[in-house]
Amino acid sequence: MTEIASPGRAYGGESAADRDDRRRRQLLDAGLWVFGSVGYRAATVRGLCREAKVADRHFYRPFDKTVDLLLAVYQECIARLNDSILGADAGGAPNSDVHAVARQVLGPFFHQIEDSHLARVWWLEVLGVSPRVEQTYLSVMQQFGALLLGYLTTFAGPIPPRSDLDVDLLATAAVGGISHTALTWYLSDYATQRHIVVGTFSTMLGNIVEPLQSQG
Repeated sequence: MTEIASPGRAYGGESAADRDDRRRRQLLDAGLWVFGSVGYRAATVRGLCREAKVADRHFYRPFDKTVDLLLAVYQECIARLNDSILGADAGGAPNSDVHAVARQVLGPFFHQIEDSHLARVWWLEVLGVSPRVEQTYLSVMQQFGALLLGYLTTFAGPIPPRSDLDVDLLATAAVGGISHTALTWYLSDYATQRHIVVGTFSTMLGNIVEPLQSQG
């Protein structure tokens, strides 16, 4: 049963603002579940509200359209993946082995991807929706690549500048490889054990970055 409390009034000891926040949270959780299972294109406001256990009319207080909920859910997926990198323990020591640092970063990252709903939203459901969503996706991927490479070089040492090397493009290439690996892993229903995926990609990433660090 969905609630029908009047807007602006306390209900059951819950303020109107708290009620709005709770409903938004319920819609976000429902969005991740629905978009990550039946998909964005098959989702309806009614179905999302039914999953969230809120009345249909409450959808339009925090969101104008389903695409706005999709973007909000996507931003939460981004935050989870970014936090998995920022929260990784690289041992705290500068000039660490780049392969070891990569494993420390990618382990928590791929652990998050084992949430199949998150993986589907990140790699499938945001593609081809609209120019606005597409631009958000491209911007996020660029930022994510910079975050990853920045983390690696913070602990494993900087990459000296070179006339034939564009670090931004290197970050783009790195995140592109990780992204395709993650998508393939998800589509295989996680057929390969996570530690093998992490070890394989850490080896590749380390073999790319390590030689560049020694060619200053």
